[in-house]
Formats: sequence, C-alpha cells, structure tokens
Amino acid sequence: MTPFPPPQGFVSLRLPGGTGWFRPSLEKPIRSLWEKTGPSLRLSEVVRRSSGSQRHAGRASVYSALISGAGTLVVRPCVHGGWWGRVAGDLYFGPSRVRREILAADRLHRMKIPTPQVEAVVFYPAGPFVRIEVVTRKIPESQNLVQRLASRPGVGERARIFAAVRKLLGQLHHHGIRHPDLNARNILLSPAGGGTAWVLDVDAVRFENPNSASVATANRNRLLRSLLKRARLGDLGWSEPEVAKLWKELFPRR
Repeated sequence: MTPFPPPQGFVSLRLPGGTGWFRPSLEKPIRSLWEKTGPSLRLSEVVRRSSGSQRHAGRASVYSALISGAGTLVVRPCVHGGWWGRVAGDLYFGPSRVRREILAADRLHRMKIPTPQVEAVVFYPAGPFVRIEVVTRKIPESQNLVQRLASRPGVGERARIFAAVRKLLGQLHHHGIRHPDLNARNILLSPAGGGTAWVLDVDAVRFENPNSASVATANRNRLLRSLLKRARLGDLGWSEPEVAKLWKELFPRR
C-alpha cells in the first residue's frame, strides 16, 4: 500500500499491515509497543491487550491505554454514521475524512476551543478501500455528557456540567462553527479548570459566519435530538419528559 501524503506536522510510514501518519514524538513509542505485542495486529487490538486498557463507548470499540513514552492514548476506528453507515460500514475511499478531522481539530485548537488533537492515523488496506484508526490523547478523568447525566448528578453538579456545555456551545456560536453530529456522546467533560467541555468527532464541522443565529440553533437542536434519543434508548438515565426539564436548566430563559 503506497503511503498517503501526510498533513503538515506528521511523518508517513509503511507498516506491516498498512501505512500510518505519526506526529514525530509518538512514532517510536507506538511502534515499539506494536512490535512487542504483534506487528500483524491492528493498533486498536495492541492497545486493547495493553496493561490497564479501558473500553469506551462509540460506534465501534474504542480503547485507551498508557503507552510508555507517549502517555495515555485513545485509538478510535472510523465508522460511517447514518444511513450511509449501514452501507459502507468502516470502509473509506482514501484519507480525505481523517485529513478533514486533523485540519479542523488544529483550527479549533488555534481558536482555543477544547478538542483533542489527532496524534496518529493508521490506514489498513481493504481492496480499493481503507479502514482507518485515529489516535488522540486521553483527556484525564473525562466522561461524555451521556455518562455524566446517567449518574444522576445533583443540582449543584448539573449546574457545573451545564455551565461547561453552555460555554462550549457559546464558543462554537461565536466562531460560526456548525457541528452536524453534535450528539451528547461527542461532548466530553473533564474537571480541568473547574469543568471543561470538549467537542469530539470534528471531521464534519463547517466554518460559517461568526455569531450566526442559525449555527447556534442547529447545534442546540442536534444536541436536543441526541438527548431525547439516548433517553428513549435508556442509557441516559432520564426519561424524555425529564430531558425537557434538563433542557430548561441547560438553557434557562432570561
């Protein structure tokens, strides 16, 4: 498989099972662990087999582990969503999807909007297609919004959670960033700085007019649909009528 030209800041490498893009500081630690565990395995499987690995919710199995010389890394297989996901699954035609994610994450980072930067990408050949795994750093002590709400936090804790979410949505609005997949599992909450909300899966974000009311409305509506869906599926820990009350806490009328 011929390596795809990497974005700025990455080096491209041939691997036993495909090719990869790596930030230079992480190339040696990741490859060292890979070679010790099994070069023929996918990186996600290497991390899964690592000591102390953790599984995280997602469209596909997502694993994190502490890697010597690299810190705690998360390996996430890319999977299409929606109706197209039922057709294409985890198959991609080239690197355009992950290239968009890298460029968008770097741009958000420059805007000081919390989002994990992509540290490495691995491509596995599948006929004319590729399967893709994305590596980011794990946000310490973090949980997504669904997990946090499922713990039924009290009024004071909910106030801190919702303040962080409002700040994040305010930043997206201020910069005109529309996130078509701003579901509740794509908002990660960490205790840093008294409470920070991070936005995930940014490959599809669109950069529109700053302070656009339509952007703010679209992002809020997408998040509300997600919370109602999680309530119907039963993993939010709140019923649909209760979500309506939570929504009033999140966006109180003034």
